[in-house]
Amino acid sequence: MLVSIARRLASPTKAIIFKTRPFQQTRAITNATKPDFIPSLLDVRRVPAKPGNWHPTLVHSSGQTKFTVIRLAPAGGEVPSHYQNEGYDYFMPLSGEAVIETKTKDGVEKDYEMKPGSFLSVGPGDVHRVRNVSETEEFVFFIAQAPREKYDFVAVE
Repeated sequence: MLVSIARRLASPTKAIIFKTRPFQQTRAITNATKPDFIPSLLDVRRVPAKPGNWHPTLVHSSGQTKFTVIRLAPAGGEVPSHYQNEGYDYFMPLSGEAVIETKTKDGVEKDYEMKPGSFLSVGPGDVHRVRNVSETEEFVFFIAQAPREKYDFVAVE
């Protein structure tokens, strides 16, 4: 068998050439509904700020999951306290540092220090707030949210 493999490797074969094209932005990234290639999540287009000085840019939405890059401004940028009735938030920091303050349905409070390489999942009914802790640096994170069709943002005062 090894001789057979060696003969096949030594015999001339046709090269298969795949033509590739350079990355071109053919449509706005927000409200994407089909697979996309994004060379750098840190470079996605910034959208206007929401109250709390956070900028959520939807990068892909399909099937059961929504994917967003969120930027929090330095010196107080935050995603305000909220919860989801049925959805999950999966946080993956890309740059900067922040704290995610949580309070479970059972009343247990815990703060999580978030930086690139960390991960946090927050489930339905758990109140959470994302707060940039830097006075000078933006906090950027990637978030997956599921299930998409049941996702809601219930603000908490």
